[in-house]
Amino acid sequence: MTKNIIICLSLVISVIIGLSSCDNETTDGFTSVTTYAVLEMIGDGELYVEMGSTYNDDGCTATYKGEDVTNQIITESNVNTSEEGTYTVTYGVTNEDGFTPTVTRYVYVAKADNTPSVISNGLYTVQDGTFRKYKGSNTDFSSYKILIYQLSPGIFSISDFLGGYYAQYNGYGSDFAMTGTFQLNDDNTITPLTSFVPGWEDSLDYLKNSSVDSTTGEITYDLGYVGSSMNFHVILKF
Repeated sequence: MTKNIIICLSLVISVIIGLSSCDNETTDGFTSVTTYAVLEMIGDGELYVEMGSTYNDDGCTATYKGEDVTNQIITESNVNTSEEGTYTVTYGVTNEDGFTPTVTRYVYVAKADNTPSVISNGLYTVQDGTFRKYKGSNTDFSSYKILIYQLSPGIFSISDFLGGYYAQYNGYGSDFAMTGTFQLNDDNTITPLTSFVPGWEDSLDYLKNSSVDSTTGEITYDLGYVGSSMNFHVILKF
C-alpha cells in the first residue's frame, strides 16, 4: 500500500512539473497584456463607385498607446473600377507583439443606367422597422448597406433582397445575400424578376406590399422565404 502511495505521489509531482514547463514554453517571449492600435476610417465604410470612374480612397488614421501612428498603416486594396464587383480596402497596424488589428472598407463598383427614375443609383440603408418573422417571433435589424442600381430603364439590380440579414447581420458573408433584379412599375411598386442565394441555392417565394416613395426615396416590401416559413419586412432608404 505504501508503495502505491509513493507511486501516485510521484505521478502527481511529474504532472505538476510538466504543466509548469509547458506554461513557461507557451508564454516565453510574449507580454502578459498586449495593446492594439486603434484604427478609424475616414469617410464611409461602404461606397458605390461608377464603373470606369476613378476611385480615390479617403484613407484611415491610427493611434497606438496615445501616439499617432498613421504613417505605419499598411493598406491592402483590390479595387478595380474597370470591372463590376465588390472590392475591399483593408487597413492595419502591427503592434510590438506582432498582432495586426484591421478595419475594412467595402467598395461596390457597377455600371448604372442613368435614365431618370424615382429610384436612385447607389447604396441604401436598411431602416428601423425592418425585421424577419419566424415561428411567430420577430428579429429586428437595421443600418446595413444594400446596393441598388438601374441596369436599363425601369430594371434594377439589388445586392440583397433580404436586407443583409444573413450576409451582414448574421455574418455569413456575401454567398448568403439574396442578389437579384426587379422591375419598377408605373404605380411605383416593384416586381422581382430574378433572385438567388448562392450559399443555399434557392430564391424568394414571394414579394408583395411593395412601394417606392417618390418623395423620400424609401423602398418597402414584404418577402417570403424558405417555403414562406420566413417572412421579411424590409425598409430601404437612399
